Amino acid sequence: MRAGVRRLLSMLTMLRLMGGLMPPADPSARYSIRLVSRMSGISAHTLRMWERRYGFPRPERTSGGARRYTEDDVELLKLVSRALELGYRPNEVVGKGRDTLRKLVAEQEAVPAVVGGDRPDVERAVEHVRNDELDDVGTEIRRAVAVLGPKGFVTDFAAPFVQRVGDLWNEGELTIGQEHMSSELLTTELRVLLRAYDTLEGRPRVLLTTLPDEHHVLGLTMVALYLAVSGAEARIVGASTPLAEIADLAARTQADIVGLSLSSAMVSPTTRSQMEELAGLLPEDVIFWAGGRGTSALEDDPPDGVDLVATWPQIDRALARWRGSV
Repeated sequence: MRAGVRRLLSMLTMLRLMGGLMPPADPSARYSIRLVSRMSGISAHTLRMWERRYGFPRPERTSGGARRYTEDDVELLKLVSRALELGYRPNEVVGKGRDTLRKLVAEQEAVPAVVGGDRPDVERAVEHVRNDELDDVGTEIRRAVAVLGPKGFVTDFAAPFVQRVGDLWNEGELTIGQEHMSSELLTTELRVLLRAYDTLEGRPRVLLTTLPDEHHVLGLTMVALYLAVSGAEARIVGASTPLAEIADLAARTQADIVGLSLSSAMVSPTTRSQMEELAGLLPEDVIFWAGGRGTSALEDDPPDGVDLVATWPQIDRALARWRGSV
């Protein structure tokens, strides 16, 4: 009797296992949620949430309940991902048809990156740095703010200016004093612009910091302004903060995201282990971003628990993902 029961249970187990491997009814539905997430850039959590909230996507199911997506699903999700990157909100694009999404994407991509005039001449500002013409550097900075507005100032003037000055210093064409003075002028203007957002409560709440022994904070200030203009609440912890204190601050300030700036000069053999240690210390619901020129050394094999967010469009996309998941 017992032997018969065991055989029956064994057969039922085998049938369940076979059922879990059986394909969905639609033979074109062959992509798992993990693969679709990788192909579209949209997290599996967000895909499940959209399915519940918007009824999209509507994956087929295997007899074991696993989701399976088609080529059409993947194409639509890529269009949705691109639309989010361009600034649309999830409720504006999720569930829309292919033609509508293509039209929305095309319209937004056709909008000029800068409105109201030509972008500032970064090389002219750099030439003023070479000649120690600090008043003229300040004039160029303020002109760029007036022409581009805060967000365009960060992306189209401040970031390329900092990179150009840093490259020239590395090449020995600028002194460390010239590099420091130009950075201080830029930092002062960025802080003035940031004050306008001090009293605004945005989401997500982003805590910006660096690894211990990293002393470059100009990148943090640029990112803070970019995030503030994008509707987030950005707070700068500062440079060289111990990992345990970063994690403690993230918990006490109820941060949604911790953003780490990594300069190329500070990448070392311990960088990966430090980042993974911090990822392990952060509260489970806090997302960990890392950006800066130093992240290029980690692109092929990102540290566990860390999202590399190294460009302005990637920041936009990461913000859209976060907002789409809450």
